[in-house]
Amino acid sequence: MQPRKITRGLLLSGGGARAAYQAGVLRHILEVSREPLDKIPFEILVGASAGAINLAGLAAHAGSFRAACELMVRHWETLSTQKVFEAKANKIAANVFRWILDLALGGAEKRREPRGKALLDTTPLARLVEGLLPPGAIAGHLARGTLEAVAVSATDYDSGAHTVFVQASASRKLWQRYSRIAHYDQITPAHILASCALPILFPAVRIGNSYYGDGSIRNTAPLSPAIHLGASKILAIGVREVLNEPIEPSAREREPRYPTAARISGVLFDSIFLDALESDWEQMVRINRLLENLPRAVVDDRGAPIQPIEFLYVGPSQKLSDLAFKHRNELPRIIRYLLRGLGAKGKGSGVLYSYILFESAYCRELMELGYRDAQASSEKIQKFLWG
Repeated sequence: MQPRKITRGLLLSGGGARAAYQAGVLRHILEVSREPLDKIPFEILVGASAGAINLAGLAAHAGSFRAACELMVRHWETLSTQKVFEAKANKIAANVFRWILDLALGGAEKRREPRGKALLDTTPLARLVEGLLPPGAIAGHLARGTLEAVAVSATDYDSGAHTVFVQASASRKLWQRYSRIAHYDQITPAHILASCALPILFPAVRIGNSYYGDGSIRNTAPLSPAIHLGASKILAIGVREVLNEPIEPSAREREPRYPTAARISGVLFDSIFLDALESDWEQMVRINRLLENLPRAVVDDRGAPIQPIEFLYVGPSQKLSDLAFKHRNELPRIIRYLLRGLGAKGKGSGVLYSYILFESAYCRELMELGYRDAQASSEKIQKFLWG
């Protein structure tokens, strides 16, 4: 029997500004890599939301792991809100006013395109992504065998389906499930922008005949693309804290306060970006145990054996909400003003800040945390990737 081919997949989940953490983890993996640094140590790349921005840098520079990591670190440590969206008070105020006008008129004013398509103008982010992903870069690495497949998730606002755009070196049988579909496409900056188009805040992006938004909205099975594309090992760099702290009794006994809009938004962002990976991980563990205990091999519809998937999760060891709250005053004044209007005043609003605080000091601290966490798990990571 031929030995099983090892194909390593990297999953970069979404989380707005939290994705800076992933660059720190990858920087440590670069330092301990047991392979020549002329290629990244992953054959399959999967990204969603802000994780797709990191994916763009890795995929474009897959021929040099050092260059790819240096690009990501440089991107995050020099980031500012102005490089993500227009933070001028007059532009944001104009969009808010247009929304209020539409509400007041009940949509009576007819126009082909809505004037206030989103609260924020992400033209700066479009320029940033175009710089990260030159035309033809992914195709070149696929042709040379440096990569096997790249997948980026987005949400189709017309059909409501979670859509995975796949660019691969060889034809693969793609998948279609309830509210989930994959199809081939040449991944461009538009796909990256669509994947990280936060609902309401960032404008939807047109690809073909549909408009797409954030890839985490209906991403109920984030591990699925890497598995379908052939990964036998999946390293997921998440942005949820790896904490098991019990709820303090005092927190349950105090007089409850009605949640602010900022607090509700933070919980919604958590459910969009974070919850699916944990539940998908738990399901994969159960399936792996079942496969290991079956008396004979299970095959798929093509007759190929279905084997357990090795999985490793690396995530923050600290509460990113507390970290973000400490840096909240680095946001532009107009953003702080709007957030205060939503009730973002206490420490509980740090969850919302942690997603939208696109400022270099916060991002540098996230990268340092990612680097330290990867160091703490270095032996486990090395054994997983090269053991």
